[in-house]
Amino acid sequence: MRVLQSVLLGIGTLASGCMAGSPADAADGPDTGSATQGVSATAIDDSFSVPTLDGCGQVDFVDYGAGAPGGGNNDDYVVIHDLCPDHHGVKAWAWLNGTLLGSKYNGNGLAGDPVIWDPFSGVFNVLKGDSIGLKVCLVDGTDDLNPSSCGSRTVVSSDG
Repeated sequence: MRVLQSVLLGIGTLASGCMAGSPADAADGPDTGSATQGVSATAIDDSFSVPTLDGCGQVDFVDYGAGAPGGGNNDDYVVIHDLCPDHHGVKAWAWLNGTLLGSKYNGNGLAGDPVIWDPFSGVFNVLKGDSIGLKVCLVDGTDDLNPSSCGSRTVVSSDG
């Protein structure tokens, strides 16, 4: 029993010696070997794509990326692509938590630039657990009442 008490006392002394000093003395620096040094929260990339059924149009949800040219990096936006020389434009719709945010048309054709659109700008940011819905169709002009080859998808954001 006496040996066990001595061992426990020695461990207690050793442990208290490790705890000596003020918190200011324990600042993390490159030479401290802290277990948390260099650890950062890793964001989950919620980006996804929705193609038209024939693959001639596509809308991409971009969780974080370059955004519109000259606008700097941006969080939560969509890019509408026209991928075929078929004389159809591409139209995309966006929903957040079941609420339609609007639609945007890309009539630039295969040779033209994709259209970058931020339907979430009025909401400021997509949050963890939000449902992002996208639909994309081929259309003959922005007011086409008979879109075709539509594809859609809804994804729940993992981290906002």
